[in-house]
Amino acid sequence: MSNYIKQKQIQNLVGDLANKANAAEVLNKANNLSDVSSISTARTNLDVHSKSEVNALISGASQARSVADLTARDALSGLAVSDRVFVSDDGDGKWALYLVSTITDGNGSTSEYVKVADEDLFTNAMTASAIKTAYESNADTNEFSDAEKAKLAHISATQAVDLDTMESDISTNTTDVATAQTTANGAVTAANTAQTTADSKEESFTETKETFTNMDVEPDTDNELVLAHNVKAGFDVQVFFETLLLDNVAWTAGSNSVTINVPYLTELTDKIHVIYKY
Repeated sequence: MSNYIKQKQIQNLVGDLANKANAAEVLNKANNLSDVSSISTARTNLDVHSKSEVNALISGASQARSVADLTARDALSGLAVSDRVFVSDDGDGKWALYLVSTITDGNGSTSEYVKVADEDLFTNAMTASAIKTAYESNADTNEFSDAEKAKLAHISATQAVDLDTMESDISTNTTDVATAQTTANGAVTAANTAQTTADSKEESFTETKETFTNMDVEPDTDNELVLAHNVKAGFDVQVFFETLLLDNVAWTAGSNSVTINVPYLTELTDKIHVIYKY
């Protein structure tokens, strides 16, 4: 092939390429992508935001200012509407957040502001009662009242306590006490039967039983009981604290006064039985 023919082919190729560069289907470098058929579709295909969309997303973030006090706020320049200005001391020693609502020349001294938040508003947003209600609304979160605290304050333990074992022991002791009560009642019944037999053989005296309640008797101290009759000479006086026979009992024949000494502090519901003859 001659050089002339080769030259003509190259010239034709250059011409074809130039025509293609001018065609509507071809993007020209000089147009900087302004000749795409749909900018929105192109952004979607590239998975990117537009400038306006990005500005909307970061609105306020890029225009936030932080100053020490109101004087420093008024000394700002280059402000725009919707700028945020955080002031550390709003004149009362507390922080505040302002929004620029109106500008003239962009200076802080000539701009107008709207206070959108301050420390007092934030602190008082929830009252103590509101916080309590919100906290206790959580699952497995319950009130612990003063009354319940007072009950727990009565418990004093210096070592680990097994409440199940304690309850079992109390149950067993209750059974033992009930058995002792039954035995004691049987003893009292037997004593009364014996006394009845003795009364049938001896008519010179009368046996009686008096019961005392509502007594506040300290343990290991002498306490006087006043009987309805004088104790007859020659006979013993028996005193039962509930079903427990007391040993420390003193009396004077012919007197209605009996002195007792109990081993435990009595309660108002406890009963003291005195069996004597007169």
